[in-house]
Amino acid sequence: MNSIQKAETMKALIVSAAHEWHIADVPIPEISKDEVLIRVSHVGLCGTDLEMLNGSHPYFQTGDANYPLRLGHEFSGTVIESYDLNLPAGTMVVVDPVIGCQNCDACKQRSTWCINRIEIGVRNGGPGGLAEFIAVPIRNVYKIPQGLSLRDATLTEPAVTAIAGISRSQRKSGLAVVVGQGTIGIIAAQILIKSGWEVLLGVSGDSGAARVQRLGFKSLSPDEMPFINADLVIEAAGTNRAIESTFKAVRAGGEVVLLGVPDKPINNFDFADVVVRDISIYGVLNGPGKYNEALSLIAERVIDANKIIDQVVEFANFSHAISLALNRERQLPKILISM
Repeated sequence: MNSIQKAETMKALIVSAAHEWHIADVPIPEISKDEVLIRVSHVGLCGTDLEMLNGSHPYFQTGDANYPLRLGHEFSGTVIESYDLNLPAGTMVVVDPVIGCQNCDACKQRSTWCINRIEIGVRNGGPGGLAEFIAVPIRNVYKIPQGLSLRDATLTEPAVTAIAGISRSQRKSGLAVVVGQGTIGIIAAQILIKSGWEVLLGVSGDSGAARVQRLGFKSLSPDEMPFINADLVIEAAGTNRAIESTFKAVRAGGEVVLLGVPDKPINNFDFADVVVRDISIYGVLNGPGKYNEALSLIAERVIDANKIIDQVVEFANFSHAISLALNRERQLPKILISM
């Protein structure tokens, strides 16, 4: 086995209940021959993490998530133990956090369809990346291209979701509206513009409009949404209001891609309008098979990390990082934790 010497315990973030967390010493995991041990470098915070911290994520209602849990599903790091000659110690990597059971028919087609899947840091108790080390299956590990930093590569997991969503569209160009000024929304807009689409970013509030305009995008307010006949609308905010406005912006015969996960059902939604206007709807969770493409787009600056990453905060200051992530007035959407 190829390895680097390590200690016996590590620091990890434990969320014991809603709004309650602490950093604790826990054993460093042992790996099987099908796993690698990674020294975590950077972890991204997203809306899912905030929902896991406050208990509002839908997985708590379905029983797919329970406290205590260990957070962190967007992360980069360096292999320190490995049985795989293609992933020797010292290899910089990112990880697909969705681990299928590898036994069911659904899982063999797409890991996100597996009803028994583990989502690292989110679902079915998979320990998260907000720890000094993490053990993950070799099949879920992707090498970072030469020249791409561990910091910027942390954007890979949200990037694959945007890529997978865009790939569902049957169109290659036209007018696209991306609803949401967060990480996935900005990434989706960057990719669409590079692909030749005319893109408008649907935002809420003056601060959201100011952010996207400062980054060079054209903004669209909720009041303007009903007057836009977009060929493609990508919803990346995950709020009920955003989803409702999404369908107001799409033209008859258009496409809607839903990337955000709302924390509660939408009541009184008019599906008759969807049928009468012949709208195609796609739901997308993660992007299995899109990780190398995402890494390439980040390395090529199609996905520009400097327009996404706001601040990098030390792990010991996790509470401060959460305060920054909750601040809607921050300049850029992504807060990273440095391990």
